[in-house]
Amino acid sequence: MSKVLIKNGYVVTVDDGRRVWPKGFVATDGARIGAVGAMDTCPSDQGFDEVIDAAGCVVMPGLINAHQHHWYTLFKGLADGYLLEDWVTGLMLPLARQLTPEALKVSGYVAALEMLATGTTCSFNHSVTTTTADHVRATIESHQEVGIRQVFAKELRCNTPGNPTHPLSLDDALGDFDDEVKRWDGFDDGRVRMAMVIESNAHWVAAGMSTEELIVRGYQFAKSHNLQISAHISGGTFSLEKGFLKYLRETGRTDVRYLMQLGVLDPNWIMIHGIHCTDLDIEHMARVGAHYVYTPTSESIRGGGIGPFANAVKAGVNCALGTDGPMVDYSVDMVEQMKGCTLMQHVRHLDPTRMPPERSIEMATINAAKALRLDHEIGSLEVGKRADIAVFDLTGPHIGVVHRPISSLVFAGKGTDAKYVLVNGDVCLREGVFPRFADAGAAVAEAKILAGHVLDKAGLSHRLDHDWRS
Repeated sequence: MSKVLIKNGYVVTVDDGRRVWPKGFVATDGARIGAVGAMDTCPSDQGFDEVIDAAGCVVMPGLINAHQHHWYTLFKGLADGYLLEDWVTGLMLPLARQLTPEALKVSGYVAALEMLATGTTCSFNHSVTTTTADHVRATIESHQEVGIRQVFAKELRCNTPGNPTHPLSLDDALGDFDDEVKRWDGFDDGRVRMAMVIESNAHWVAAGMSTEELIVRGYQFAKSHNLQISAHISGGTFSLEKGFLKYLRETGRTDVRYLMQLGVLDPNWIMIHGIHCTDLDIEHMARVGAHYVYTPTSESIRGGGIGPFANAVKAGVNCALGTDGPMVDYSVDMVEQMKGCTLMQHVRHLDPTRMPPERSIEMATINAAKALRLDHEIGSLEVGKRADIAVFDLTGPHIGVVHRPISSLVFAGKGTDAKYVLVNGDVCLREGVFPRFADAGAAVAEAKILAGHVLDKAGLSHRLDHDWRS
């Protein structure tokens, strides 16, 4: 197993003491971190397989994207002008019905490459389609080949009043889920973990796609298998005809309160978006230890609003960051999300102290690791943890003079400033080159062709037409 020494960098550990070494080093020993500290304690270059001079760079834990939809990368740029509800019915669902294992594998390559190229080492991939064993394999193996870490959250679906053509009963669906967990959880030296998607929001329940039995039994299965549960909640518009308010008026309860009423909300749940969460919702999440994921640019591009995340942090909720899928807002750049998080919370509260950049970094690293229940392994630079490391170059002219490297990275930097990225101790990005995957250009070209075919089948080729909107 290889040993890598990263030295002379501005080392941001995000450990419990939030230690920063203005001139520091990180040494890896195989898949794990062997040492980290100030340069006056740095070992000699001898004995290392690779030595990286990180002068002028921030060295930090690899960024963790706590909410992604990998296959959306095939359809970037097609969602302009859609409100969320119209985006779901007019774009996402027609495309999802045409997805094949080949499409998922090709999109998986492109998603993994884009994330690595912008400093992300781990993502939580929330499935919104109905996946077979072949779909799951394609999704996982593509990421494995590129070398990135993935938590794959497979959907729990079955034959319900709103999904009458699904071939499986709930018992059969849980049996299949058990098979997939046994096959993949912990695969590739822990690079792969499994999780569950239970869509429990009012839209899904009202549509008959999810039932109380599915939610409760799915929760019990996840808890017994030590799996995290991902759920989209309290998102969309304030439309009385089709949005969040419509179902709030009909049911008299929010998505968080529904899970509380069922007696299932606990630290197993990762609540996504939550733009319209109330103070009582936040209080519930804080009390039971549920996690809360903010995707600031996704909410912005759909015109959905600004979620109450600074308030949630203040209340004690563990808050993390994600990008959403790039068919929503086109970017999976987690540096962009950190900047968006800070800026939008400051705008919401008219207070430039509510979300400092250091907190946004926490949300993209250690807080995300906690949400994924992987904080014992990743999310900070500490001896014994997995060597998931990102090195961001701050010497570019777009950054200019650097006085406070953390502020310069979050507010002036870009994900593409990533110079080196390590996952499990392997160098997966080295100055624009992917050592484990030589065919990056070919994968993107194949993805473009395949995406065109899927658009044709879905009857959505007109979305490729160019017009000038003003």
